Amino acid sequence: MVEPAGKRGSASPLALGVRGYVLALAVSLTTLAVEIGVVDALQQGTADDFVDVVVVVMVFGVVPTAVIGSVGAFVVHLATRKATSQWPAVVLAAALGLVAGPIIWWGEFEVAVLLGVAAAVGRLAAVPCARNRAA
Repeated sequence: MVEPAGKRGSASPLALGVRGYVLALAVSLTTLAVEIGVVDALQQGTADDFVDVVVVVMVFGVVPTAVIGSVGAFVVHLATRKATSQWPAVVLAAALGLVAGPIIWWGEFEVAVLLGVAAAVGRLAAVPCARNRAA
């Protein structure tokens, strides 16, 4: 007998669902764009190009965010299926961002920190989307 997907119990009770993961990726990209804009403004000594930098990162970062972020979200989901809290997922997202940064930008640890923070903020922003929040 075939049961509806909601009754099978295969999904983690703390899973974000598609909307939650899309939200996490969007917040991560926005956070990374703002971080890079702030770093650029600090390096230039002026915030004249801040909005331009943020827009460029948002436009050109959509595809890499979708690809890399989807893989990261999948790894976080698999690794934290049995977790009873959202915190392991947030910490693991940050760790994956820290690891992915030097791989993507060939040894740039500063960018890895920005990517780790952006991944953690994105995953944290999506916590309310969890199907059953931990008490």
